[in-house]
Amino acid sequence: MKKNLSIFGLLAIILLTFNISSASADPTYALVDANGNVTNVIVCGSACAGGEWAGQKAVLQVAADPVTGENRGGFWHGPGTTTYDFNSGTFTMTDNRAVVNSISEEENGETVTSSAVINGGATTQFKYSDTIGDNLFTRLGFAYGYKEETSASVSVNKNNITESLDFGNRQTGVQIQESVQNSGLQLLNSKIQTLISLLGGWVK
Repeated sequence: MKKNLSIFGLLAIILLTFNISSASADPTYALVDANGNVTNVIVCGSACAGGEWAGQKAVLQVAADPVTGENRGGFWHGPGTTTYDFNSGTFTMTDNRAVVNSISEEENGETVTSSAVINGGATTQFKYSDTIGDNLFTRLGFAYGYKEETSASVSVNKNNITESLDFGNRQTGVQIQESVQNSGLQLLNSKIQTLISLLGGWVK
């Protein structure tokens, strides 16, 4: 049985490169507007100690390396993707890129390809304390979940025949099984468990 699994990357890290001696263990700050939207990530040292930079709030985001003092960059997907809650000190990042997972299997000399598409909405939350010391690395880039309203679709292709089904929001495994069974689509029914597996964390 031959399997080809497409793996996606959920986290885009903006790498900021600085001279270690000049960084002096400077952490990364996030610039936050009045609505809690992160507009940039910067290294500003004592200039940000007062909590402001260029008219915006400057809040600690990523701690410097505790051993070398090297700055370790910041997290930001671009405009409209990252917010900060001043009350809890929590950053929320949303990755709106579509995620496509697929697997191909050989059955009786025929290739059957099962696919799942998740239409963005992957989110993760973290605090500055989560980046102190080894925490930044032990979290492995932070764990992602999905918004309830995130839509998805599944499909199965065999002999150039494709069956598919759309979901307008997140579903439980039982709900997915019921929808597939009620659809009466034979290819989808034959790959229910595979499709649920490909949907991964989108499944409630």
